[in-house]
Amino acid sequence: MWPHTVAILIGGQSKRMGSPKHLVTLPNGKTMLDMMLAFAKTVSDTIVILGGDVDGQRCVHDLREQQGPVAGIEALLHSGIDTRYLVVGCDMPNLTKKDVEPLLELDSTAVFSFEDQMLGLPLLIKSDELSNCTAYLDSGYRSIWRFVSNLPHTKVGIEEKHKNILSSINSAKDISRMFG
Repeated sequence: MWPHTVAILIGGQSKRMGSPKHLVTLPNGKTMLDMMLAFAKTVSDTIVILGGDVDGQRCVHDLREQQGPVAGIEALLHSGIDTRYLVVGCDMPNLTKKDVEPLLELDSTAVFSFEDQMLGLPLLIKSDELSNCTAYLDSGYRSIWRFVSNLPHTKVGIEEKHKNILSSINSAKDISRMFG
């Protein structure tokens, strides 16, 4: 087991999906959050939900409303739960421990990239990036890609076949594409 924390972002607006993504039921009968919790349990004994409440789970609420996933990351880093975190979206139900192991082996902020384009999530981040995260949000920006680009970070290249596994589900069309 990885000795640090897996954080699952659930606080998005889900405009394209039309309902909260973490509650969307997939063709296998499980919700996206069920899938992500199962994934997280294979990686770590410490799991936290960012941006909302889930019964029976440790939850951290954003310190700023309507500021996107970076606000969730800011609240996580501010929480003091751990010194290192693997941050994932609730909408990545195909993710496995094997997929994220290249990030877990690193000691710096790290993300995956495909053809030199950063994916944003999953993200490995350390708690000492809190001041950078707060300054970034204070500047009025919200993009996770821009935030990570402003930090010293490592890009871990992936092959095209892994890109779909690491992609987020944003619409019912994405569910059909991923699950047939």
